[in-house]
Amino acid sequence: MADDVKYPVNAGFFNAINEDRAYSADDMNRPYRKLISNGVFATPKGTASDDLQVFTANNGMNIIVSKGDAIIGDKWFENPSDLTITISQNSEVLPRIDSIIAQVDRTQAGRVGSIVYRQGSASSNPVHPEINTDEDIFELRIADIRISPSCVKVTQDLITDYRGSNECPWITSLIYQVDTSTLYAQWQAAYQKYYDDQEAEHDEYFEEFKNTMASFFAQEEQAFGTWFNQMKDQLSEDAAGKLQLEVDNLNQLLMEAIRPIMTQNGEILATESGEYIVTGL
Repeated sequence: MADDVKYPVNAGFFNAINEDRAYSADDMNRPYRKLISNGVFATPKGTASDDLQVFTANNGMNIIVSKGDAIIGDKWFENPSDLTITISQNSEVLPRIDSIIAQVDRTQAGRVGSIVYRQGSASSNPVHPEINTDEDIFELRIADIRISPSCVKVTQDLITDYRGSNECPWITSLIYQVDTSTLYAQWQAAYQKYYDDQEAEHDEYFEEFKNTMASFFAQEEQAFGTWFNQMKDQLSEDAAGKLQLEVDNLNQLLMEAIRPIMTQNGEILATESGEYIVTGL
């Protein structure tokens, strides 16, 4: 309207006339900020949520970063195909934690996206390396890998998936749902490893226990046989008869010692509870 008072704000995009409408990359990325947050894209229903997931390559110290998409620093980010990275062996005497990072460098000298392998420091209580906090370098930690001094092969239980954490959130806007069928690969591998270790330890313990008990019973059986043969030889019929005669003599001596009171018929007087009535010892 003719009487309108206008206050300029940002808007776009408009066709340029004599280059009077120039737009920067930030202008091009501006719409993403309202629609999509920074993070890794969750994939549509029916497919696994494995965008930028880190897997073991089952080949020594190699790991694989899956292809996938993200928004990092308000820039689109794409790993077009599975990427293989070789993790350095640990020459220290203590473990360390390394990180796999998705990075967008918005500096004038950079202007590039990268998958970064960053080594941690060996320690008795290792922590993962820090994320870059420079103003124009944006990073998402997508995975950690724990490397012990003896590690010669990276297995899935050594890989911690950070997608979905505060350091690497999901992008679920405009997406139907998240399929989590591959999210617990590390936990499943770790559980299987724990189960296998416990089973092997149990089998080893049970085998050792069984051998120990078999040895014990064999020794006891042999000792009993030796003792029984010795006693069998000693307790012949004559020896057994002599033993019974000695028992009878002891009983007679005992009766004489306690001097029980007897009736004229030779019966020993006793109480109702069966205790002998004696005159003395």
